[in-house]
Amino acid sequence: MGKNLENEEWREEAPRLSGLPVEDVFSVPPNYFEELSASIEAKIAVDRLKSLAGDHPFTVPSGYFDRMNAEVMAKAKSPSKVLKLWRSGIVKYASAACFLLIAGLGTYFYQDQPKQTVNYAEIANEQMLFDIDEDVIIEHIQGTDVSIQPTTADQSDLESYILNNFSTSELTAEY
Repeated sequence: MGKNLENEEWREEAPRLSGLPVEDVFSVPPNYFEELSASIEAKIAVDRLKSLAGDHPFTVPSGYFDRMNAEVMAKAKSPSKVLKLWRSGIVKYASAACFLLIAGLGTYFYQDQPKQTVNYAEIANEQMLFDIDEDVIIEHIQGTDVSIQPTTADQSDLESYILNNFSTSELTAEY
């Protein structure tokens, strides 16, 4: 009962403050307590490293470059180890035989592949058809008589018409 009276008193004295929404100002970020120990340990490790490094962490030991020159020259003059690629003659001949076998099988199976020929004249004719303007085609169609006249054609005329108007790939294609 006493608490309610106190709440009412400050609401009367500060109506604007009492009109603000109540929020929890002491919120804890998610996973705060799970990550707290790792964060503390990381800060301790950083402090230890700083204390070990001292004021000048990136210093070169005295006489470093004098010793380094002598060490490099000693390593350059020492005999290097030679590793043979072919340790014995059998491995050399076996690898050569495998190479020849694979090369022979490849050429044997490649012989049966059909060769693709390119008909450049046919490609050029198709390109010329694509280059013709649509207006020219429409004028040509409108200018020609499309009525079909029954004609008699002999065998040689039909053969020459087919040979002149169809390519060999069109004639050999199965429909």
